[in-house]
Amino acid sequence: MDVGMQLGQSQRLEQNISPQMLQSIAILQKNSLELETAIKDEIEANPLLELDDEIPDDTESLESPAEDSAPESASGVEEMDFERGTLEDSADMDYDILDNTSAEDWVKRLEDGSNDVDAPFKDLNSTSADADDAWDRPQKDRDASLQDRLHDQLREWNGTRELLEQLKKAGCSEEKFRELVGYLIDSLDENGFLQSADETAMMKVLADNDKFIVEIERVLRNEIPLESASLPVVESIHVLQSFKPRGIGARNLQESFLIQAMAIDDFPEVAIKILEGHFDDLMALRYGKIAKDMGIATDAVQQAVASLSRLAPHPGLQISATPTQVKSADMSVSIKKGRVEVECFKPPIQKRLRINKTYASMLNDKHLSKADRDYIQSNLTKANDFIKSVDNRFSTMEQVMRAIVKRQGDFFKKGPAFLKPMILQEIADEVGRDLSTVSRVTNGKYVETPYGIFELKQFFTSGVKQGSSDSDEVVGSAQILDAIKALVDSEDKKKPLSDQALADALAAQGIKVARRTVAKYREEELKILPARLRKQV
Repeated sequence: MDVGMQLGQSQRLEQNISPQMLQSIAILQKNSLELETAIKDEIEANPLLELDDEIPDDTESLESPAEDSAPESASGVEEMDFERGTLEDSADMDYDILDNTSAEDWVKRLEDGSNDVDAPFKDLNSTSADADDAWDRPQKDRDASLQDRLHDQLREWNGTRELLEQLKKAGCSEEKFRELVGYLIDSLDENGFLQSADETAMMKVLADNDKFIVEIERVLRNEIPLESASLPVVESIHVLQSFKPRGIGARNLQESFLIQAMAIDDFPEVAIKILEGHFDDLMALRYGKIAKDMGIATDAVQQAVASLSRLAPHPGLQISATPTQVKSADMSVSIKKGRVEVECFKPPIQKRLRINKTYASMLNDKHLSKADRDYIQSNLTKANDFIKSVDNRFSTMEQVMRAIVKRQGDFFKKGPAFLKPMILQEIADEVGRDLSTVSRVTNGKYVETPYGIFELKQFFTSGVKQGSSDSDEVVGSAQILDAIKALVDSEDKKKPLSDQALADALAAQGIKVARRTVAKYREEELKILPARLRKQV
């Protein structure tokens, strides 16, 4: 075996970015809320970092005026405006309370701790006697998901004796039946519709060999009709569909509409018949065909269709626990005396971030052990790097925003319709930063403008060139979208404009756009239906 020195070549991937650079990149891509959390975590982990208590938070209340402030004593200590008294005065007050307390009050105090309705020993989850006090009570189901709320309804559900006897004859106990309904609840999507299991979950279902669960999956996969299924399967779906809100547990939109319509007492019978037998024609807005097949007037069909507005196409979203997205502006752009001014906001916690002077001064102690010195020096370096990364995030965001304002001045002065086509590379060249850096800055960062709050990446849009030469004008997509929306809003609803007609109308306005581009903007950006579905008879 040759163990001598050899010369060879190889290829391998290595991470050459320093830890400081990785930290700077991670902080740069955080939004303001994530940055605040990161700062708090770093303060807990690094004793060399602290918050300056002398700098108040912006959220704290303003100090009272000087004339209202309490006077200071000769020693410099503020005198507190306490009501002066003695221990005897306090004792006299206590005895007076004891003497004036009746026997009934003592019984009440011993029962619930106090004779007040807000007794400290009362059950805080019990309903308050004051109706106005209910608004600030904790809401247990505020963050509950769709499945959680339906499982709560399942626990409160009580089947009739006749149904339970029929289920028992079919080989299904009440406990097993509740398990079937629970399985259906877990099979709902966010819209409240039943979905069949994926291949992995289906393999587990087959392995468990539960005949009722397998039968449920066959129904959801349309392998067998619901009418041919066993009693436990049919009733489990019906029980789920009886839960609130109505329309939950349907297998498709048509079934969901029918469930909701059947639950409304005064719902038109004609509308129910249209849902049952002419749903495809209804979705295609073929009112004339529906009227001819049903032998009624077109006006009667239109009146029946108008009643469908009372139905929810996505019933599950009515009790969805999807959190509301909070947009916190990192910058603001305003117009003052005809000039566009940019202001960047530093989080209050960032202003207070500093090095702990007590620990840093310990490095000057000659008697400090080597281990302690290395520990303090290491954390001091980390603290300085962290502060630099946070400051670098602020300065980079400010540079990028000023470059955007320089190129998109018409947007801030005239409105969103004047947004010009712009790509990330243009801003990267303007500020002298890498393209990935600009991408991180514009993602998840918001700016407050005279026209609302926008994410920085919304200023980067494509455009349509009005000719083949390089010198031809490029019209921004925002201007095209506004023009298409305006044309659709003002069109004749009985003769809506087709995509080609929209393209011709845009050309008449001096905007040359291909028909397929109009169709793409209409469908993907504006979410507008095609002409045949917008037609009103």
